[in-house]
Amino acid sequence: MSACAMLSYNNVTAAAFDCCKAAAAKYGMTINSNSGSGTKDGFTVAWNYNPRAQTLTLQCTDSPWWATCSMINGRINDAVEGCLSSNKVNLSPMTED
Repeated sequence: MSACAMLSYNNVTAAAFDCCKAAAAKYGMTINSNSGSGTKDGFTVAWNYNPRAQTLTLQCTDSPWWATCSMINGRINDAVEGCLSSNKVNLSPMTED
């Protein structure tokens, strides 16, 4: 399957990113750096966390044929927003310059 749309988040504190890493671990994905990619059970996810800018981007770049991007991104978004909410992070619209 081709890559899904990239998900972008701002105001991501170090604590919120730690929570995201723990959430990924529940799916068997190990995140041990600020940027990289990992594969588990046919799903490949790339991430980039910029602690200075407090931004996080995530993208599923490959997945099994039966998994739709809406399902994948929905689960990723639910996990990240749960971490942001539990760490009292306020989301603001992301803009491109």
